[in-house]
Amino acid sequence: MMNVIANYVPDFNGEKITINGFEGYKQGDNIYFIMPKPNNEVIHVEQKIISDYFATNGFSNIARPIANQDGQLVTQVEEEDYIVCVGRVGNIAIRESHAKALAEFHQTGANYPYTPNYISSYGQWKTLWQNKVDTFESIYHQQIQERPVTRFQRLFIDTFPYVIGLSENAIQYLQETETDQRFNESDQGSITFQRYMNQMKSEIIWSHELTYDHPIRDVCEYIRPFFLEDDYQSKSQIKTFLAEYEQFRSFSVFGWRLLYARLLFPVHLFDLIEEGLSMNDDEQMYKKFKLTLEKQDNYETKLKSLFKEMKINTKTWNIPVLDW
Repeated sequence: MMNVIANYVPDFNGEKITINGFEGYKQGDNIYFIMPKPNNEVIHVEQKIISDYFATNGFSNIARPIANQDGQLVTQVEEEDYIVCVGRVGNIAIRESHAKALAEFHQTGANYPYTPNYISSYGQWKTLWQNKVDTFESIYHQQIQERPVTRFQRLFIDTFPYVIGLSENAIQYLQETETDQRFNESDQGSITFQRYMNQMKSEIIWSHELTYDHPIRDVCEYIRPFFLEDDYQSKSQIKTFLAEYEQFRSFSVFGWRLLYARLLFPVHLFDLIEEGLSMNDDEQMYKKFKLTLEKQDNYETKLKSLFKEMKINTKTWNIPVLDW
């Protein structure tokens, strides 16, 4: 694949390296990653501008797209399209708390001087969630007609009404939340991750994972896995993370309600359903999905007590909560 990089860097002679499952080539302090072109080029252009902005503001470990010698981001080699990204290993976030690192990333993203046109999900959660529900409801009815034969399919059929119930509650709560005008500056759109998976602790941040949204998106996806666990440590981790994040970027009443709405929406269950239905040998996914469903009691219990644990008086703040 060195012939791909040669279109970007003349006389390139790098040492092969693998980081986070991606192959790259190290030359000096820079690491060049060759990536198949997964998106429309205008999306890569937008992500390049954003990642260049972050690189000049202290995030040197962000792998950002670069232009080839013809001034284009995309290069075709043997009828395949590629982009090349460059970054440097090393993350200042390793030396600080996870919450602080993410809050600093969001603050930098909130100062980004433009509003992205092609990678924004800000204010679109209701539509995106409803589309997801509609898609999986269609699959659900199709599965019923086809008479599912595998254990995963049968479990999906048996439990999907529960997933739909959670989803409808989340959509309704979100709709009501969107009428709440109690904002602060932390509700400004920022650069976030399509799905936050502890990227602030990674050696490399990938530009293709970036999007534009409310920062609560990343906060929720960081703490969501802890809601499934039943030990005291997980409860402590949720409280500590939220409290530390708030030291740098305080939540508005609207922000707290948005967090509650997003945690209500069972994206973790949709992920497992999607993965399980796409696999031919789904016995492992059956066990994984079944175990997660069994942990939903933990999830609901923690979510029910979230505001109390964070010392938020929902009556004083006039924050509605579900009657579990």
